[in-house]
Amino acid sequence: DQVSLTVVRKSDGQSMTFVLNEKTRIHDLKHELKRRLKPRFDRGCRLIFRNQVLKGKHTLKHYGIKKGVNDQAISMDDTKDSKSSSSSSSSSDSE
Repeated sequence: DQVSLTVVRKSDGQSMTFVLNEKTRIHDLKHELKRRLKPRFDRGCRLIFRNQVLKGKHTLKHYGIKKGVNDQAISMDDTKDSKSSSSSSSSSDSE
């Protein structure tokens, strides 16, 4: 089934709506985002839906993003240089 979802880029508030199959993997959505709604940093971003970081190996449906569900906005956190989609913490916080 096709689902409509909106991705909002955190760094500037710009958004884009996508119509995708609910079996689309998060990894594939991120690939499409890099082409159409570029993150601020080359290394990418984190996608967040309902306070949960989306992992690349899962599908939209896995996270409850499916046909007939309202308020399917995904936040694209591109405010810092994300090294991977699975971890965003490091031990280099001292200045």
